[in-house]
Parts: sequence; structure tokens; C-alpha cells
Amino acid sequence: MSKKAKLYKTVLREYEETRTQNEHELTKRRNEIYHICPRIEEIEKEISLTSIRIACMVLQKPEDSQLLLKKLQKAILKLKQEKNNLLDDLGFSENALQINYHCKNCKDTGYIDNVLCYCMKQKLIDLAYDQSNIKEIVAYENFDTFNLKKYDREENKQEGWSPYENMQKIFNTCQTFCDDFDITFKNLFLYGGTGLGKTFLCNCIAKELLDKGKTVLYMTAGQLFDAIEKQQFNNEDLEEKEDIMEDLLTVDLLIIDDLGTEFSTILSSAKLFHIINTRMLTKKQIVISTNLSPNKLIDQYSDRLVSRIVGSYIILKFFGNDIRQKNQENSI
Repeated sequence: MSKKAKLYKTVLREYEETRTQNEHELTKRRNEIYHICPRIEEIEKEISLTSIRIACMVLQKPEDSQLLLKKLQKAILKLKQEKNNLLDDLGFSENALQINYHCKNCKDTGYIDNVLCYCMKQKLIDLAYDQSNIKEIVAYENFDTFNLKKYDREENKQEGWSPYENMQKIFNTCQTFCDDFDITFKNLFLYGGTGLGKTFLCNCIAKELLDKGKTVLYMTAGQLFDAIEKQQFNNEDLEEKEDIMEDLLTVDLLIIDDLGTEFSTILSSAKLFHIINTRMLTKKQIVISTNLSPNKLIDQYSDRLVSRIVGSYIILKFFGNDIRQKNQENSI
């Protein structure tokens, strides 16, 4: 069995377990509610019986179907209102007697009209590239938790404005990037010293787009180049080689963190250019973060690759004091 087939099997098993758990929770919740308030169970039975009775009457007298359907709607509406009032009195929501789906689009099946749901695509990406912890990280590293107050308000003489003002602009640019993701094709290049918030903002962007139902592949440069090397030299599994490159080229958003920290070769640089260039031609966005300025990147990569980035990416320069170091000092 190929690796891709194994991933599908694993994910489908997860969906099955999720559905079973959801159904178990619904049964438990329903029994609890029925025990506390038997009238709610009676109402649900009345709604079912009313629908059946009206349906039979429509079959017997089709000429009166419109009148009967209006009567049905009115009767059911009245019963539902009574049920919702009772649930509210008990402290339950109107949806308490319905299954709580993790993904309302596919109802935790992984498919919508026989097409892969975005949630399944993301699960496959998470498993394939061992990045399932990204969802745990973005729970506390997101636009809502980003703290601009940590940046100095004193003007940086070399830059002509303060780190605080600079980060306000960068923060707004990243939010706009997410807001306009489906409207305007943009790529972001975040660069500057360590501990200034580049990775944090990459996580902010990842969460925002995951919440929008987009597939996100988040990789450090080291992970990316390992994947490229595996794609190039894995002679045993041609299908797996194709899967790796297909994901890198087609995922809604590719985030490459810490570019320049990995060991690169002429081959890997050429592959990186292929990924960047192909995604640009197919209008698939990329976010890159690095400690290196565009001028410094030339020492490590080809002029062609760097010029492609400079010419088609929004360049965001980070400067100021190390925020992570400041946080550690404050915690002592």
C-alpha cells in the first residue's frame, strides 16, 4: 500500500471515530434532556407524527397540498418554538438535540458531493508533513493575541520611525493579506533580526486562513529542503515523489519560515525557484520569513530567485529589540 493510500485510510478512520463520538455525545445529551424534561421528547415525536399525517393527507387530497403544507409549517413552527423555550429554560442551546459537527461543510465525512472537503485536505497535509501541532500553536499565536505594546515607540534614527509604528504597518499588511486572500494575489516576504515577531505573524496568518477554510502548508526552510531532497532522491516510490511536489505547488498557502538557516545546494535552490515561480504563475500565495535581507539572500541563492522575490513580493522589514529576549527578562 502506498504512503498516500495509508494516509487516506488513517484520515478516514479518524472521521469515522469522530462521527461515532459525536453520535455518542448526542445520545447522552438527548437522554439527559429527555430525563429532565419529558415534554421535549413528546414534542419531537409530535413533530414527526405531524409531518407524517400531513404527508398522507397531501397524497389523499393533492388539490389541497398548498393549504396542508402551510398548516404543517404553522404546526411545526409552534412546536419548535415551545421546544426551544424549554431548552432555553434548561440552559441548553437550540442546537442541543443536533449533532455537533467538527466540520459543518462535510458533516465530518471528509467529502462534499464526492469531492474532498478542505478539512480533509488539511488533515492529509498535517499527517504527511508532521505539522498537526500548528493548530495548537495558533490557538495562542494569532492576530487577537499579538501585542503591539511590546515594541518600542522611540524613533529609530536609521529607519526614520519607531519599531512600534513599523509593526503597526506590518500587522495591518498581514491582516489585509488574509482579508483579501481570495480577491488579490499577493506574496509576503518578512525579514529582520531574531525575536521580532516574524514567526508569530506567520502563525497569525496560518490561523486566519485555516479559519477561512483554506489549506495551509507551514514548513521551516529545513523541513522544506528535506522534502525537496526526499522528492528528488526517493527512487522507490514515484507516487510519493509526485505527491510531495504536488502539495508544495497546489496548497492554498505555503509558508516558509526561517529561510536561509538550512543547508542548501544548487539542486535545492533550483527546486525552490521552481516552487516559487510555479506558484506565482498559478496565483498560489507564499509567505516567506527569514533573518536575511534580500541582499544577503543573494549570497546563498541565485540572483534569479532573489529577483523573483523582490519583484513580486511585499517586502516587510522588521527592526528593533529582541521581543523574545525582553519577554524572558520580564519573566525572571
